[in-house]
Amino acid sequence: MQKETYEWVHSWCDQTQKNDLPRVLLIGDSITFGYQEEVRKLLEGVCYVDYFTTSYAIDDKIYTLLLDNFIKDSNYALLHFNHGLHGMHMSVNTYRSKIEKFLAKVAKGKKVILAETTAVNKPGNRRRDTVWMKKVIARNEVINMLSEKLGYPVDRLYDVSAELPVSARAEDGTHYQKAGNEALAACVAESIKAELGR
Repeated sequence: MQKETYEWVHSWCDQTQKNDLPRVLLIGDSITFGYQEEVRKLLEGVCYVDYFTTSYAIDDKIYTLLLDNFIKDSNYALLHFNHGLHGMHMSVNTYRSKIEKFLAKVAKGKKVILAETTAVNKPGNRRRDTVWMKKVIARNEVINMLSEKLGYPVDRLYDVSAELPVSARAEDGTHYQKAGNEALAACVAESIKAELGR
């Protein structure tokens, strides 16, 4: 476990007194935070969309502690998990083990969608960040392996992010402008609708 310079948590629960529609939780980092508002708009009338986003890496004890209790506070029909861009220190085996243990603890009786981690460029977006991309590729292999093992569908956000034009990306190479967040949100919303409809 290794801390970052700054750690943060952002969360939101929508229409908490209503239960006429299924309730979905977006779990992720700043990428999820970037697209959550658009996902909530796209799924209005389909489900209530809450989110829990954080910089804490999944191997930090506080990660599972906070999320386990957050999830227990509402009756979630589906969890959408997208948390691959924190915890640079983690090996791929640790990442896999922590996700698997996390899902075993919090996902009982719930539908789950595992999202691939998005592509990372160097600042200025002229080329990929090769150091982070090695992590991204390895972690996406873990996501696909866990999908096969646990029977959860995969949201192909990597493909969406990799095809976005530079104009849709933020200058830092990691995050997205409005058009990029809208493209990611459209993919997430369609995945959620498809899974809720099964």
